[in-house]
Amino acid sequence: MKVYFLENVVHVAKAWEIKDVKPGYAQNMLFPKKLAVELTPQLEKELKEKKLKEEKHKRELIENRHKIAEMLNNTKFVFKAKTDNSWKMFWWIWEKDILKKIKQKFKLELTKKHIDMPEGHLKKLWEHQIFIKLWKDAMAKIFITIEAL
Repeated sequence: MKVYFLENVVHVAKAWEIKDVKPGYAQNMLFPKKLAVELTPQLEKELKEKKLKEEKHKRELIENRHKIAEMLNNTKFVFKAKTDNSWKMFWWIWEKDILKKIKQKFKLELTKKHIDMPEGHLKKLWEHQIFIKLWKDAMAKIFITIEAL
C-alpha cells in the first residue's frame, strides 16, 4: 500500500515522502496516529502540481536573483515592540516576521533559508542589519529598526 508521510517516522520514512508499506502497519500504526495518509490518485496529482509550482518558483527566483537583490538592497523595515520600564522587549523578531514584511511590501515569496541574521533573533531596540541570500552571487542587505510602542 502506498502512503504519503506527514511526519518523520524513525527507520521508515521522512516527512513528505511516498513509500510502500504493509497494509496492516498503515491501518494500525500510521493512520490512527496521523503520521501518514493513503496515496490516492487525487492526492498524487495535487502533490505533482505542488512540486511543479515550487520548481517554477525556484527557477524564477534563480533567474531573477540579481533584480530581486537590487530591489531589496538597503530596504528599511520598522517593527514596533512592547517593552517594559528598562526597555527590554517582551518578544523577539524572528525570520518569519521579516518574511511577512517582505511579502507585504514586495509580493515576494522567500523562505527562512534565504535570511541570514548575524545577531540571531532580534531582541534589542534600535537598528539591525540583516542579509538576504538569494544565491551564491546575489545578496541584499536590509535594515530592521525596532521601536518601542
